[in-house]
Amino acid sequence: MTITDGSYPLGSLAKTTAAAAAAATLSTLLLYRSYTKSLPTDDPKRPQLILDAIANDSPIYYFGVGSNLSRKKLENRSVCGKKIHIISMEPCVIPGFRLAFNMRAFPPLEPAMGSLEPLDSYYDGAAAADDEKAEQEALLKRTESRALKSYEKEECHGALIKLSSEDYERVYKSEGGGSGAMQGYEEIIVTCVPYDKSHPPVKAVAFRAREHVRLTRDPCPSKRYMTIIREGAAELGLKSCYQQWLEDHPVQDPSPAFRKLAINSMVFTITLSMGLKIRIVSHVQSWLLFKMYVLPTEPKWKQILGEVAAAIVLLPTALAGFVFKGLLEASGAMPPQLKRWVKMLEGE
Repeated sequence: MTITDGSYPLGSLAKTTAAAAAAATLSTLLLYRSYTKSLPTDDPKRPQLILDAIANDSPIYYFGVGSNLSRKKLENRSVCGKKIHIISMEPCVIPGFRLAFNMRAFPPLEPAMGSLEPLDSYYDGAAAADDEKAEQEALLKRTESRALKSYEKEECHGALIKLSSEDYERVYKSEGGGSGAMQGYEEIIVTCVPYDKSHPPVKAVAFRAREHVRLTRDPCPSKRYMTIIREGAAELGLKSCYQQWLEDHPVQDPSPAFRKLAINSMVFTITLSMGLKIRIVSHVQSWLLFKMYVLPTEPKWKQILGEVAAAIVLLPTALAGFVFKGLLEASGAMPPQLKRWVKMLEGE
C-alpha cells in the first residue's frame, strides 16, 4: 500500500481533523454568541444615597476592601492625577458579607479582583426600612458565589473611609465607574460597624462585581494583589484572625516566562479594547482562559497542563503585543499610564 493509494487512511484522517476543527470553531463561536447576549446594555443604577450626596455636595462614607485598604494606594487612585484627600479612615466590619475574589480579570496572571459579596445570612436576616430594603434587594440580586477559602465568621473587615463627594467620584471612576454598560463594579449600600465602639454604625457605599463579570466560584487572587491587601490590612490594624486568613489564602504566582507572555498579550488586547473599541478578541480569549484555568491548589501536573494550554491561547496576541510594545518603546511613544501598568504587573 502506498501513500497515494485511495485505501490509505491519510486522506480520511485529514478530513476528520478538519471536520473536528470546524466543529470546535463553530461551538466556540456559538458559545461566545450566547455569552455576548448575556452582557448588559444599560448603565448600572446608582443608589439614591450617593445621588443625594453628590447633589448636596455632602461627604460620603466608602467601604474599602482589596487594594483600597492601603491609604497610599487610595490617595493615588485618581485618574486625573489629583491626590485623593481622605477625611478619615478607620477599621470596621460588615456582618453578612465577605471579601470575594470573584470579579473576572485575566487568568492566570491576575485571575480576579476583590469585590464585596452578600452571604446567605444577609438575605436571611436583612432588616431595613421598606423603601431602603426594596432598593437594596433590587441591587443585591442573589447569585451563586462560592469562596475558595472562607473566613471563619460571616463578615467582612475593611476600611471605613470618609471622602468628599468630589473625591469619592474620583475613586469611583478609577474603578471603572461611569464608563458605561460594561463597567465591572456596581455600587451597593452597606452598614459598617467601626472597631471603635464610641463611633456609631454608618451607611457606606461599597463595590460589588456586576453579574456579567461575577464568577460563580472564586479563583485565586494574584500574589501581587494579595500582597497589597495584606500590607493594607496590617497598616489599618484589622483583626489578627482576619489578617491570618488573608495570609493563609492561596495565591496565583505564574512563572516568570508565562508572566512575560501574559503581559505582552494584555498590552495588545487592552489596546484593541480601550483604544480601538474592538473587544471580541479579549472576550473570546478571556472565555477560553477561564475554561482551562487550573487553581494552584490542584495537583502539579494539572497546573502544568493548564499553563501550557493557556500559553497556546495567549501566544498569537502575545507576539503582536511584544512587537507593538517594542515599537512604542523604541519611538518613545509609550503612554505613561501603559508604562506604569506594565511595570506594576512585572513587579518592578
